[in-house]
Amino acid sequence: MIRFADIAKRLNQQYDEDDKQLLKNYSEQNALRPSVIRFHDLEREAKAREERMARIISILGDEKFDDTLKDLRRGEDVSKKIAVNTYERLPLWMAMQAILEQTGEILVIDLQDALEYFKMKASRQAIESALASHKEIFETKMRTGDKFVSLKR
Repeated sequence: MIRFADIAKRLNQQYDEDDKQLLKNYSEQNALRPSVIRFHDLEREAKAREERMARIISILGDEKFDDTLKDLRRGEDVSKKIAVNTYERLPLWMAMQAILEQTGEILVIDLQDALEYFKMKASRQAIESALASHKEIFETKMRTGDKFVSLKR
């Protein structure tokens, strides 16, 4: 027959052991925290770069870039290649963003010409609509009667 005093003693021992192990856990977690933070920072940076690469591929055309899927089908080692999901049809505002990432500030009319160069038909009205719809990304300024656009910092 088990005595209640034995149960109480075991519970106290279990508590003491859990307390000791928990302190070790917290200490180890605190030691690892800088690495975890760095890992998350790298993940965010990688995502931003992948998104930018997808915009670039969509603007320039995917025929200019490696086709990892074709290489895989040929049995080639693709483990060290970077695969980027691209857009079937890149939204106008993303194309504008990609161009502005490379030019900084640009006249809206020059932006329209750049889009045409990359075979993206966009009216001035469509560009103005994209600018108005994505104010969190784009910044416009009027200077000497000309309208300039840039990315918000």
